[in-house]
Amino acid sequence: MRLATYEINGLEKWGFVIESPDSGEPCVVMPQEVETLLPQICRPTNFFGMHVPKFLPEGTSWPRDMTGFIELGETGMNALRQMEAFVTRFLSEHDSFMMHSILHPMSSVRMKAPVPRPRLYWGLVQNCPAFFRENPKRGFVNLFCQGHQRTQAACTGHEGCMVFYNGEKSFPASFTCELGVIIGKYGKNIPAKDALEHVFGYTNIIDATCRPLKHDFGDRMGKDWFIDATGDWIGKKNDTMGAMGPYITTRDEISNPYDLLSWSRQNGLYRDRGFSGELILGIERTIEFYSSFAALHPGDVIHLGAMQADGMLLTADQSFGKEDSVEVEIEKLGALKVHFIRPDADDWRDEHDPARTIHHADAVRELFQQGKDSLDTPEDFCAEDVRHFWTAFGNYQLAEDIEKLTRLTDIPRMLNNPGRAVSAKAHQTLARRVTNVKIGLELCAVVKKVAYKVMPEEAEEYILGYSPMISVNDQSFYDGVVMERATEQDKALPSIYARWGDGYNVVLPTPVAQKESDVMHAKMHLMVNGIGKLDTSTEEYVVPPAVMLSRLSQYLTLFPGDVLTLGKVSAMLEVPEEAAAKGITGNGEIEGLGKIEFKFTK
Repeated sequence: MRLATYEINGLEKWGFVIESPDSGEPCVVMPQEVETLLPQICRPTNFFGMHVPKFLPEGTSWPRDMTGFIELGETGMNALRQMEAFVTRFLSEHDSFMMHSILHPMSSVRMKAPVPRPRLYWGLVQNCPAFFRENPKRGFVNLFCQGHQRTQAACTGHEGCMVFYNGEKSFPASFTCELGVIIGKYGKNIPAKDALEHVFGYTNIIDATCRPLKHDFGDRMGKDWFIDATGDWIGKKNDTMGAMGPYITTRDEISNPYDLLSWSRQNGLYRDRGFSGELILGIERTIEFYSSFAALHPGDVIHLGAMQADGMLLTADQSFGKEDSVEVEIEKLGALKVHFIRPDADDWRDEHDPARTIHHADAVRELFQQGKDSLDTPEDFCAEDVRHFWTAFGNYQLAEDIEKLTRLTDIPRMLNNPGRAVSAKAHQTLARRVTNVKIGLELCAVVKKVAYKVMPEEAEEYILGYSPMISVNDQSFYDGVVMERATEQDKALPSIYARWGDGYNVVLPTPVAQKESDVMHAKMHLMVNGIGKLDTSTEEYVVPPAVMLSRLSQYLTLFPGDVLTLGKVSAMLEVPEEAAAKGITGNGEIEGLGKIEFKFTK
């Protein structure tokens, strides 16, 4: 079965995809519309008058969006399979005139990413042999999942647009065809042998990268891995740089996900061919790895990295007109086509196109259309609903002495983490894999309203409030890396993943509205019972929250409720494995913002 999300008359809908019996064109059928049509086509004077089909169990209704449907599990799939069979049979044997009214040709609606707002949008890197085959200096491979988290604003759908808003600074850009895996069932600590049971289906992903931040870093690129990762990976997180679609092909349609050919084309000409069997780390090991520290939920999306060449080059002198396109296709998953737009050179969209007049990213435009583009008061914040959680690295005064990280005052090193890593619940559960941990106290800010290209002098207006943040850093990730043979990325990623666990970053339920000048001169106190205490100050930080917000917003859009932490300070408290196994309790306080009592148990 193939499932798609689309927009018609400004409303988001989802449904299953079938071919029109007349034209052969793929069409989307919305389940709710089938239910509405039943009384008209199942009349008393025909067979179906006495045999009106029932799809969903009594008391169950079709969900609003694709994620809601996936959450129904087999109940939803069984019902939709029955409906698909009924519609297909009815079209060919009965009143096709009436049934045609619910067929929406994909070419006549605006296709969206099949999962338009994934909470987890995690992409692996360096996951094909070319990274090592083409580099004779690489003599060793650390086999653990290396990847980055995208934002919801990165999502765009079939026949959508990737928008390069930073002019020639965005180039050279690139794109890659990747296999996307849609999670269908909740799970944690999933063994590899059971991993495919948690897969709902597969889709194409265009992993695109633009380069404006790399350009702005200039000759600082190459100074350390965190600068390089910020410069490169922020380009992947830019709005519209993560196209998905055209639809989801459910798992039962793919007997072997490692036996799929792939292609990419630009303006109809081949640019790359690949094969899913070239992936080094497959679906099973990737799911096992991620679920060892955080839960996977229905609608989460994982893409598995390049299958052949990493990045088809896009240069500023190429044509980016209305007829130009890039297309990727993985066997049995359909072809995903997108167009590129350079507004500084030729914005060929209709002048009334909402993607031009409101916002270029679907998920952000929805916020404006639904009146959810701003949080009015700190009480409107909900930590359990955080979409994006950003961390600064090496942003403290002694970072150069302690970590050999160059002092940056204008563009901090920044990467994002899954939003579920943030919580306001004082009692959290540590993953089974946890050995010894480090506990830190940090200053974080909550974004008030949609922030895009915010000037430094107005950035404080975009901050809803501030909070202390207790961060748990799981040191077990270092155990999976052979450090003496590791690349700089191998060595650094464990510190990224260390705080990705569910609820590992605890904040106040309600951020405190303060002036930045006050919070940047506040005493900080951290106590871990049975371990020790730390007294420091927010004056340790180099780049303040407003600068971090302004800088990030030059390249991508921040959402209301997004959390930005200034990162760790010079010292954290280390809890040995034996003590962590018994539970970790304590409190952290930033004077003027309040105190957080915490409890972490295995």
